[in-house]
Amino acid sequence: MGLLSRLDPVARAVRKHRDELRARAGLDENRLALPDGRTIAYLDNGSDDDGRPVLLALHGIGAQKDHWPRLARRLAERVRTIAPDLPGFGDSDRDPEADYSMMAQATAVVAFADALGLDRFHLAGSSMGGRIAAEVAATHPGRLRSLWLLAPAGARGERPSEMIETLVGGGDVPLFSRTAREYADSVAFTMSQPPEIPKPALRVLAAESARAYDLNLQIFAAMAEELDARPTTEELLDGVPVPTLVTWGEEDRVLHPSGARTIADRMPDVTVRTHPEIGHIPMLEVPDAPASDFLAFLDAHGM
Repeated sequence: MGLLSRLDPVARAVRKHRDELRARAGLDENRLALPDGRTIAYLDNGSDDDGRPVLLALHGIGAQKDHWPRLARRLAERVRTIAPDLPGFGDSDRDPEADYSMMAQATAVVAFADALGLDRFHLAGSSMGGRIAAEVAATHPGRLRSLWLLAPAGARGERPSEMIETLVGGGDVPLFSRTAREYADSVAFTMSQPPEIPKPALRVLAAESARAYDLNLQIFAAMAEELDARPTTEELLDGVPVPTLVTWGEEDRVLHPSGARTIADRMPDVTVRTHPEIGHIPMLEVPDAPASDFLAFLDAHGM
């Protein structure tokens, strides 16, 4: 938050709360340079010699690495979580002229894993991050211990979601915001059970969102064109032999939960878990639910 966090007591309180959530999960913030010169910011609650398998967790569009600490804390006994800010998001490099296609992001994820010395790892992705994770699984299946898709983008469900219907009808993208009111509306749209956000904090979070607004819209438009031009997520994953867990909230208004079944119908080893009264971002809404999903999935696969 830079200068704002030093001058504004509310901004300092928001930062303190984020730091506390990270600390509870044992997450430290780090930065790493990719071979192409871009810098990636990421959270990590382990080290190369601690013996736990790595879960590399990819956030969705308009989001960032701090979507994961609540989940990471619940997995920490068994899994080391590494959560990057994807290029163009959070504290990673943002260049309006860069290629932010999901194929390019998948290439960056593999380069990030290589730079960290990760050979094989579990890969999770939420929304856009789920589609990016699917791209990695389709092109580098041997690198993955498992694939975890949380309401992934690009799956063609039995019917369109509320957001898709809004966009087809000419409405605005309900995911991004420039004001505190728009931010509150976005939270209410994306989550059925959002974390409580004190009203003073809305202003700070909305200011962060506003700074990323134009680039988020640019990336969203490019993503929509890419999804129209390329295979659906279930087509991309057709026959991919990576053990896969799909987690979806039944109250998801962003991406219809029927997409889970279309993915399951294409993959040889897939487990689907849906949850009532959860929206588009399970790890923020009710982190116990996706954590239980993943730990049970690991047990079932002897991992």
